[in-house]
Amino acid sequence: MVGKELVVQRNGPVDIREIAAKATLREVRQNGHTYVELRRAGKRVIFFCTICLTECFSDNVLFDHLKGNLHARRYAEAKVTLFGPMPWPFNDGVLFFNNSREKDPLLLESSLQSTRELALVPLPESEGNDTEVTSKLKNGSSSRNADGPLVIPGVLLQDVVTNLPVHLLGYGNIAYRICEASQSSRKISKIWCAWVGQEESDRLNTYEQSDFAIVNFSYTYDLGRKLSSDDQDLPISSGSFFVIDDAGHRGKRRKKSFSDQEASSEESNGQNSSAHGNSQAIVTGSPTGTSANLQVSLVSSKSVRRELRKQKRIAAEKVCDICGRPMLPGKDVATLLNRNTGNLACSSRNSSGAYHLFHTSCLLHWTILCQYEILSDQLASKGKSNRGRKAKNAPKKSKLTSILCPECQGTGIHVDGDELEKPTISLSEMFRFKLKAIEAHKAWLKSPEVLENCSTGLHFPSEHLLNSEEKVMPLKSLPFYTADA
Repeated sequence: MVGKELVVQRNGPVDIREIAAKATLREVRQNGHTYVELRRAGKRVIFFCTICLTECFSDNVLFDHLKGNLHARRYAEAKVTLFGPMPWPFNDGVLFFNNSREKDPLLLESSLQSTRELALVPLPESEGNDTEVTSKLKNGSSSRNADGPLVIPGVLLQDVVTNLPVHLLGYGNIAYRICEASQSSRKISKIWCAWVGQEESDRLNTYEQSDFAIVNFSYTYDLGRKLSSDDQDLPISSGSFFVIDDAGHRGKRRKKSFSDQEASSEESNGQNSSAHGNSQAIVTGSPTGTSANLQVSLVSSKSVRRELRKQKRIAAEKVCDICGRPMLPGKDVATLLNRNTGNLACSSRNSSGAYHLFHTSCLLHWTILCQYEILSDQLASKGKSNRGRKAKNAPKKSKLTSILCPECQGTGIHVDGDELEKPTISLSEMFRFKLKAIEAHKAWLKSPEVLENCSTGLHFPSEHLLNSEEKVMPLKSLPFYTADA
């Protein structure tokens, strides 16, 4: 009996350093550092501080970092807005680090889930379902019902356009601080979103419902686009417009990495099928017998590991178009949903069901910036009307007149036939808006609005007016949905 208790079943090679790193991670998180995680750097397992975006290659380096001045300063900045009795329920690897839904602490390893874990709804043969989905969104009581899912039509998942059910996570209240020196001189100095969860409170009385919502996903390398076997080695061109073809992919072939000879050899032989496809093909063609099955198992496992490494490289090349940082498998990413039409924002820019993904916090900051630009334009228009027509002949600048996808400028409106929605803002202006959101969030971290709820936002110090009266104004209630099963 004692001998049986000492037997350890081994399904693969054991990495002692990885086991030790996971033990250290548990200890560190138990001490309150929930934002520390494990990542891979080549073949090594390293610690990563999400708050400081700092890599720590050993236990001692991690402990020194957590005691250092840089971490203390960044932690103090984040503590004001991100820690509280009801934290943001996201973990995007950039700003949010709620790891309560984390399946495995080691990123880029076991977190390569497939999109087939999402609960899918078959597309109906008729188009009558569009009216049902739209009315559900417009009806306030139905859209706030957390018991049943909301179904988004025409979403690309696993190379199939299907209906996607999403569940309500909660709401964020968008508000802003306005400085008013006179009736014609008003500026918005801060705008933010505070997480309120599914609590109703006074939201209906003080906050309008937003026309858009944020849909959250757990990121996988094939999410949101269609991959063909010939295109799996091509990186995404993050700065280009999103006009999807049947392959749903674009970019130049990347240079091969010779750090992994097995993967390079496999690519040169044209073996570009998926990890599961490789495993199934080898097992199906194997002879029967104990020794043969064992050999097939080893070959299959080796093939799967090779394919997973290739997928990790592909995933590492995909970056958020807003901040330019990688989107990591298993982390939270998001896209926009038009609540008036029930369609994803990118659906009006392509007919394949593909859509763009961004870090959840980055997309939230972009949404807040859109609201800021719309409000600022309204305030400027009122000021001009009071001053006369001095700016009548002034050249028109590109304006954000609606919340839209920051990469393709889609808004999710209904399109007829092959007539897709056209972008209205130049690439240079879009780049300027993204940079503005990034800089404004940096300013927010230095001088946030202190609220009861966890929040994140943008700060515009140059918009502060001397000798002005300041007041906080409610704006919109922004819904958050999750596509996790």
